Amino acid sequence: MKKLKKENRKVLVTGAYGYIGSWVAKELGENDIESCLIDKVSLDLPNSHQFDLRDSQKTLDCVEQFKPDLFIHCATHSALAYQQHFADSFREDCEILTSILAALSKRSHCRFVYLSSSYVYSGLPEKTVVNEESPLKPIHNFGVAKSFFEQFALKQYSDTVALRLFSVFGPGNYLFPNSVHNMIQECRETGRVTIWGEGKRKMQYVFIRDVLKAIEEACFLEPGIYNVGGNEYLSVAETAKNIAALLNADVVFVKDKKEGETLPFGDNAKFKQACGKDCFTSFEEALKEYLA
Repeated sequence: MKKLKKENRKVLVTGAYGYIGSWVAKELGENDIESCLIDKVSLDLPNSHQFDLRDSQKTLDCVEQFKPDLFIHCATHSALAYQQHFADSFREDCEILTSILAALSKRSHCRFVYLSSSYVYSGLPEKTVVNEESPLKPIHNFGVAKSFFEQFALKQYSDTVALRLFSVFGPGNYLFPNSVHNMIQECRETGRVTIWGEGKRKMQYVFIRDVLKAIEEACFLEPGIYNVGGNEYLSVAETAKNIAALLNADVVFVKDKKEGETLPFGDNAKFKQACGKDCFTSFEEALKEYLA
């Protein structure tokens, strides 16, 4: 994150124990960027704080004392949690976001980066290409929540950038592993990868290092919403075959199992044009780095 270092930015990160948050914290530390890390679990890291962000007074005190230039909000319940416990997950995340935005309203010149999700596009036809202007009608609980929260943040705090992340993968410790991680783990443990159905479900992957670049770029973009997903749209079968070939494993199809849903392909042109470059690593190249 050399741009942030060069600009002397102070960065506050929530959800610093989670997958993306921990990567952000690691990058900030390696680049000697002044940071404040928050999570509701103990981090045992320099400049870290353990408290519940629903506590509006503690959140306000933290923001006023640290005085961040960039606030990266990674704390959220997972898509699985939203699927199983929609009301509870929504309530907690809404209270947290409300607490954060209230604290930011007291501080000028702080960019707020909100990590949204491609699940906002659930409910739209699979074969369409969607962009940031596409009308939304999400049917997945996670997409319903994220579409509301990104609009709420933009309405309440104008200096907001919402990044709609697609299927993030890469090395590291997952609380809720994604499909690529699971395939790699199964290959290494059993010498095969099991695919439900015919593997026709399509995914738009984005490598974790590209997500970190996107988060850094978000500090310098115009406020608004941006799709952050790779350039490729691969079926689960194609993904499995790529992984199996690199790990010398077999692919097994379980035809009587139901496949997951396919989200539409997200056009990432707005983000690339704003950055002036293509920031996305090819799946094959990213996979090789992951396996290395």
